[in-house]
Parts: sequence; C-alpha cells; structure tokens
Amino acid sequence: MSMTVERLADTTYTLLEERLRDKSIILIYPRHRSRNAFAAMFFDVYKHNLIYYNLSEQDTTLDSLLENLIKDPVFPGDFGKQTRAALADRRATPEDLAAAFGADLFTLRSDSFMFMLDCFDRLEMSKAAMRFFETLPAKMPSNAHIVLNGRLIDVQPWNDLILAGRAAVVGNESALGSGIYGDEPRQGQLEVFALAGGHVYIDGRPVTSWDGSLPRYLFYYFVDHTMVTRDEIFSIFWPNMPIKEATNVFHVTKRKISERLGYELTNYSSGFYIPSPRLTIHYDVRILENAADRAIEFEEEAPSLWYQAIQLYRADFLPNVHTPWANTRREILKNKYARALIGLGRYHRGLNEPDRALGYLLRALREKPDWEDVHQDVMMIYYQMGRRDEAIAQYRQLEKSLSKMFNIKPGKETRRLYEIISAV
Repeated sequence: MSMTVERLADTTYTLLEERLRDKSIILIYPRHRSRNAFAAMFFDVYKHNLIYYNLSEQDTTLDSLLENLIKDPVFPGDFGKQTRAALADRRATPEDLAAAFGADLFTLRSDSFMFMLDCFDRLEMSKAAMRFFETLPAKMPSNAHIVLNGRLIDVQPWNDLILAGRAAVVGNESALGSGIYGDEPRQGQLEVFALAGGHVYIDGRPVTSWDGSLPRYLFYYFVDHTMVTRDEIFSIFWPNMPIKEATNVFHVTKRKISERLGYELTNYSSGFYIPSPRLTIHYDVRILENAADRAIEFEEEAPSLWYQAIQLYRADFLPNVHTPWANTRREILKNKYARALIGLGRYHRGLNEPDRALGYLLRALREKPDWEDVHQDVMMIYYQMGRRDEAIAQYRQLEKSLSKMFNIKPGKETRRLYEIISAV
C-alpha cells in the first residue's frame, strides 16, 4: 500500500517529511494528478495525529469557515473559546482572528499534529482571508501544521509565506516548470495545458472567458511562438485584410488578452513579439519538445525523457482549435509523442520485458497506424511470445491501414516476416 501511494504521489515518505520540517503551512500542489494520494500519505504518516476538516459550501468566507470549524465534532467541545470571542468582537481584524485561532491551537494538544483543510478552494481568498493566513504561521504553536488541499489555490499569499520559509509545497516535483510557487513575488504565473484540453491558469486561477475565439486563438499562438513578427501574425490570422484594418483588429484582440490575464502577454522588441518578462510561462508543449529533443542528444537519459514526454501528452494539441497553424503543430506533436512511445517500447523490449514493450508500441500505433516498422516490432514480439495468431492479426491490421490510407500493400520486408510467422 505504501509503495502504491508513493508511486501515485510521485514522491517518498522520507522526502515528504523533509519538506514539512519546521513549516507551519503545507500546500498540496493543486495541479498534481493524484492529490488524494498525498492526502493518503498524510493519513498514513500521522495516523491519529491528523485532524481532518472538509470545507463545505457554507465555508466560503473567513468568518463562516472559522465559525463552522470550531463547532465541528473533530475538535473537543471546549475548543475555540478565543476564536469565538474574536468573531463576536466587531472590531476584530483578520490579524486578531489569526492570533485567536493560533492561541486555540495551543490548547489542542502537546504532541506534533497535522490539521488538514480539504476542498480548501471553497474559501474565497478575500483580502481578509489573505491577511489571516499571512499572520497565522507566526501565531501557531510549533507542533501544529496546517495542510491545504484544493483543486484551485492562488499564488498569494502562499508564495510570500514560502519565500519567508513559513510554508512548503508538496507535489510540485512533476509540475510544469516546477510549479507556480517559489518565484519572485511580483512575477505572474501562467500555466498553459495545450496537451490536456487547452486549460489556462493565471496565478492559480482558471481563465474561462476570452470574449470570443479570436483572443483565445491569438493567445495560444503567442504562447506557442516565442519570437514572431507582426507580418507573420497577420499572415496567419488576417491574410486577406488590409494592413490598417488588420492592425486595429490585432491591437483590440491583444488588449482583450491582457484584460483576461491581468498582465501583458508579450513585449515588442527589435521587430519581434516576445514573451513578457513579467510572466513565468509554464507550457506543457515546450517541456515535451525539450524532453523529446534531449532524448535524441543524450542517449543515456532517453528512457526517462521519453517517459516525461508521454506523461505530458494527455490529449492532442488544442483539440478544439481548428486552424492551419494549430493543425500543423498537432501533427508534429503527435509524431513526437508516438516516437517517445516507440522509444520506450524498444527500450523495454531490449530489457526482455515484452508485455511492457507491447503496451507502448500498441499505443504508438493508435496514433500512427501506418508506421510499418512498428507493426514489425509488434509482430516479432507476439511471435517470440508464442502468440502466433495475434502476430498474424497484427499484419492484417497493417494491411487494412495501408490500403485505407494510401492504397498500398506492406513492404517486402514485412511480407517476408509474415510468411515466416504464418508458415510455422
């Protein structure tokens, strides 16, 4: 069970405990694929020393959260006296509430304990809530640690607390670009998941409205092209429009992007639009392409780089964007994904792990059913495993794919392999 949880969480119990040492607040990285695995690790490590509270739909404000929290059965009946008094005082500031809640935590227990706030994104991170959590670590007992788990967690105030050494993040080891926390305070954090449905987050919050498809398409184009001229942009988006009109539409569209992000996406320098230095851009495509390119250059690192690439490729590139440039990029990235799968398949075949090899190679053929050399690999693996009928069926599948796609037959080498297999 422990090994399974570690694999899902993509970390170890030892590393987890190292991250938590001397930290008052711990964030489970909101975009981690298996946040629940981290929650399971906390329950496993701390067992009876973990207090769990699941935020409900009534816990949207700081006051309502504290009111409901101190009444919850997870706490002793006399818990929360100072918090209750502070909530009753209309003059109490968020800092006063933090001091009161921290004081109540001192009365809870003397040994080390974890207090997990699950579904934390139900709390609206208002200015009052930010001030509360900015103050809380200094008011808490050293034996208490608060764990925050939520699908959406803003950059602030957590980034400042991390930089100050009062908070830590777990689960960001496999995040795009090491995640959105830990950068300089005024740096915007833009996450773009073009290989996972096209989702976009700015400073931890999703961008869901673009005021039309054109700003969204231009946004993706800018993110995917780090150095581009105005003429190149116009040729892609407004090839038949007079320059003056195209210029007006371009600037209006660009302004809409800035309004949605709260930052300028690009700077103009020496005739090129380049990424704004105010933004740190975490882009899955860029990481995949870097891994695929490094796998070619550094053979000894290739298996881990191929694995990184296929982990990033969760769906075709921007599946809902049907423009010539996006279609071209989609095909290029699909090829790189398929080649990573083939690389892993042949790697595991070399390790005499035929089942794992087949898994990767068959996934590659789902993307590229016309790649004849991969069909040959699969036929040989089936044949060597004594699965002759499946090897023959694989050849028939290749025949069908090549006939449908190109009206051709398999090559001489593949036909000879088929003859050897079918003659047995």
